[in-house]
Amino acid sequence: MRVLLSVIAISLAAASLADAKDTTEQSRPGGGYRLASEASPYLRQHADNPVEWYPWGKEAFERAKKENKPIFLSVGYSTCFWCHVMKRESFEKEAVGKLLNADFISVKVDRERRPDVDATYMIATELITQRGGWPNSVFLTPDLKPFFALTYAPEAEFTQLLGQIASTWKGEEKALRADATRVASLISRVMSRKQAAVKITPELLTRASLTVLSGFDAFNGGTGTAPKFPREQLLSFLYHRAIRDSDAVALDAFELTLDNIIRGGINDHVAGGFHRYATDNAWAVPHFEKMLYNQAQIGRLLIQAYQLTGRQKYAEAARKTFDFVLRDMTTSEGGFASAFDAETDGKEGLFYLWSKEDFDKALGGDAPFAAQVFGVTKDGNHEHMNTLRFVAPLDELARDAGLEQKAFNEKVEGVLAKLRAVRIERPALRRDDKVIANWNAAMIRTLTEASVVLDEPRYLQAAQQAMTLLVKRLGAGTVDMQRAYFEGTTGLAASQADHALTGLAAVALYDATAEEKWRDLAKKSASIIIDTFADPDSGDFYLTKGETGFVRTKQYDDGDLQAGNAAALELFSLLTRRDQNPRWGHAADGLAAALGGLARRTPMAMASTLVAADIHERGEVGSRQSLGKGAVRISAERSKDGKSARVILKLAPGWHINANKPTEDFLIPTVVKVSNADSNNTGAIDYPTAIKRKLGFHPQPLDLYEGTVAIEVPASQLSAKPTTAQRLTLSLQACSDSLCLEPESAELLLPAISR
Repeated sequence: MRVLLSVIAISLAAASLADAKDTTEQSRPGGGYRLASEASPYLRQHADNPVEWYPWGKEAFERAKKENKPIFLSVGYSTCFWCHVMKRESFEKEAVGKLLNADFISVKVDRERRPDVDATYMIATELITQRGGWPNSVFLTPDLKPFFALTYAPEAEFTQLLGQIASTWKGEEKALRADATRVASLISRVMSRKQAAVKITPELLTRASLTVLSGFDAFNGGTGTAPKFPREQLLSFLYHRAIRDSDAVALDAFELTLDNIIRGGINDHVAGGFHRYATDNAWAVPHFEKMLYNQAQIGRLLIQAYQLTGRQKYAEAARKTFDFVLRDMTTSEGGFASAFDAETDGKEGLFYLWSKEDFDKALGGDAPFAAQVFGVTKDGNHEHMNTLRFVAPLDELARDAGLEQKAFNEKVEGVLAKLRAVRIERPALRRDDKVIANWNAAMIRTLTEASVVLDEPRYLQAAQQAMTLLVKRLGAGTVDMQRAYFEGTTGLAASQADHALTGLAAVALYDATAEEKWRDLAKKSASIIIDTFADPDSGDFYLTKGETGFVRTKQYDDGDLQAGNAAALELFSLLTRRDQNPRWGHAADGLAAALGGLARRTPMAMASTLVAADIHERGEVGSRQSLGKGAVRISAERSKDGKSARVILKLAPGWHINANKPTEDFLIPTVVKVSNADSNNTGAIDYPTAIKRKLGFHPQPLDLYEGTVAIEVPASQLSAKPTTAQRLTLSLQACSDSLCLEPESAELLLPAISR
């Protein structure tokens, strides 16, 4: 029988497709009535199915044990197209409902609310089928151990499979339980895998970079082949390599990928925002759902690219993304909605696609020009329709059109305005209004950083409003924090990743505003991680407070966002420079040791861990930082003409640093150096006049800096053509009247001149 199941698994895997969702409202009661009040649009979509669905929980598990029936676990999310297809083809059918209700206990899970369940049983699917995706369909013993799995399957194959599994359970239950025990054991080993401690050195990062770049698409950017995901964490790693170690190859790969993404069909040129991934190598045809986490992460990468290169195209793409989020993804209470659906009347992408006829009708006399720019043809590039993408770099398109760049850009904007006016009249896509803690935190962090880089106060206002919602509705900063909020309902404990990402967002808010409440929130989040989620045997952290089925989950690998353990390591590392509590440094040391060996072996999966570990070892590289355990706030900025720069230090009351030329030789001077200039560094850096102050530990007055200090860096010290960001190294020793901290330094990022 197991041989037969394996044959079916192969055929189903061949037909298997990943990802999708349906947000169709239901009106009649059904077997899944238990889902009707769940705080999840995805679960509610199945409330009127003839299938007797249960949410994940004791009621379902106890019934499975009492009746000795296998559990059918179905995991998906509200914007998942193929989840919707399987719902229509199978779960809405009375015949399928009868089969499931007779021989199985059926459980529905929203992966966005339960990342622990999703992670645990996706490993099972990958082990059994050698692939993954959603909907994820897993068959479990009553004690929640998986023995068979598949993703999408058409109705005929699914019903055949149900009959065969039911028959096998009745005749070979012992064998299936043995198989389940073996799979569960493998999953437990994956969740608790350990490696010897390894320090993340610059040499190790170089080797990891070569591994990442070995699978790089040198023509289109990105890694791997279709379907092609942005893989934001890998791009973030390449960015970190570019600014930390001046890795030119990493910078080229980073820019090439972003250039193709913002030019391609994965970018919604009409209204802003990015689709989840592309179905082709050239980023031309997207998988049409839009997820909040993509907007947060790609938006942050665009801001970083703008700082690094000064290229306006990155700033413009970022602004368009943030405008989309603030306009279309912000809930009435100021949180950020999870996603937009991909389908209209069962047709994926119809909202975004254009026939040549509709395109020409919308644009009139501009249609020939626009068709050349966006590659619109009668045959189309996706099911006889057209996705909109720039078919070449904009400077080439302007030259081909015989226009100056400014005139070309204005004409394109006029075309897009006409298309927006037509598209907005189409049936609106459904929006999943779940406010998910770590997704919102990622968006808050991005908007906060963007508010500084782009000088946009409204981004900071939106970020603060969303964080206030996380505190008020989800209990951010408390041990009882909840993961998600939907229509006034929470009821699901936050994960370790929720606390970690919230802490990182709070650090960003603190850096931007200097408001202590945000640093306090970051500290509370970090303390909860240490006190609630720690694995004392390994030094890392569990994802949940308790077991998920048969195992307590950990999150090592990057997924939709950076892994929970990586986020915790970054949070602890940032707090060591912003707060005097030594526990952050101790926690970072232990976690870095626990993760280093794994990250060395699997850099593609743990790119964010490599970045966090390097921050722990060598500090940050950014334009706003802290030293002196938070006593010294520092920033670097260019002059208005871009030629010179200044480093600004703001010291807390009661704290000081030594002047550039201290009174005594044994005192540590405050020094700024330009790390990667291409000039002869002929001009002297201008330090302010010192303050004479007598301190208790020294009989004579000392030359000190207090309060706000500005150190001027002349143009002659900087690159003559600052088309990429530069690094300034600031060294100092922070002291109070009673103690001096260890000497320390920070690498400050001086953004490139806008161009």
